[in-house]
Amino acid sequence: MTSEEVKVKCPVCKKEHTFKPEIQEFSCKGKHLVLLKDRLGWRLMEVRVISEREDRELDKIWGNDER
Repeated sequence: MTSEEVKVKCPVCKKEHTFKPEIQEFSCKGKHLVLLKDRLGWRLMEVRVISEREDRELDKIWGNDER
């Protein structure tokens, strides 16, 4: 692993994958994932489509009362 690579544990297969440290899309075992950097470091997160109801419930939790 060079200094320009990061190893990230995959939430799907539980193995480590090596990436360039930049935001990018990735697929593992048919699951759509995105490599993102947040306050905890580089992480793989699964992309999910949510329903309108789930979106409204998340807005309530996060305090977005635009609707």
